[in-house]
Amino acid sequence: MNDDVKTRIDKLVASAADISDPLELSRKYKNIVALISQEAVRSNDLQDIEEAKKIAGLVTDDPSKAYLEITRAIAKMNRKDKDSFDEAVKITGKIDNDLDLSVALSQIVTAFGKYGITKKDDVIYQNSLDLIEKIPLNTYRAMAYRNISHAMAGIDLRRSLELLDKSIDILENSKGIKTEYLVKAFCETGSILSLLNDERSRGFIHKAIEISRDLVDSFDRSAVLLKIVETELEIGVKLNDPELVKEASVISKGITKEYYKTIAKNAMIEKNI
Repeated sequence: MNDDVKTRIDKLVASAADISDPLELSRKYKNIVALISQEAVRSNDLQDIEEAKKIAGLVTDDPSKAYLEITRAIAKMNRKDKDSFDEAVKITGKIDNDLDLSVALSQIVTAFGKYGITKKDDVIYQNSLDLIEKIPLNTYRAMAYRNISHAMAGIDLRRSLELLDKSIDILENSKGIKTEYLVKAFCETGSILSLLNDERSRGFIHKAIEISRDLVDSFDRSAVLLKIVETELEIGVKLNDPELVKEASVISKGITKEYYKTIAKNAMIEKNI
């Protein structure tokens, strides 16, 4: 940690002594944890992670968020080895709810799994795969399999497909996953299947289109339609499929919120459509 950051953190910690309200004090400490975590990403120094953990231990209101911030930092660090992997997993033991734990574990799996693939580190890769099954929420467990499948797509098609099929199995056998999450998952699945030259790709895009009709809220509906448009453009241009590209153009007309409408329009301009 450089001297300027250390001085700033020391001042923040000292100022916390004047705060009597427990909720406000926890907010202060969580902000300090976030600052130290950012520094850890920059420095790639696990000692900064130790400092963040000390402050996280002072948080009394929703401390899980502080520990999630620390695991996120380790996942973002350029340093990737067994020690940092083990440290990240150990910290998740401090997280006391399924949502934050699922987010933390999925980020660890994705970051270290991709590292294991690209650097041919079989130990870290296998440890990351084993960790997926410890993710409590189906949405995030399926996403972790997709992320690793995508990273593997250009290296081992068979293994990539095996991982993607695990994600598909979770999605198809789960109940209660929000529609907006399913649309995103189906679009990502279709995109990866197109990389694997699997004919099921278009079917998952159509599943996403079909379930998107269930959304009543115009904001949520515009967001998922944008995801469908972007995915169809990506696959359509890649596979030189004018029908898919045309469908993306038609679907974009259903986007009602200006923010998402502008993004969709720019995406089509970028693809010269």
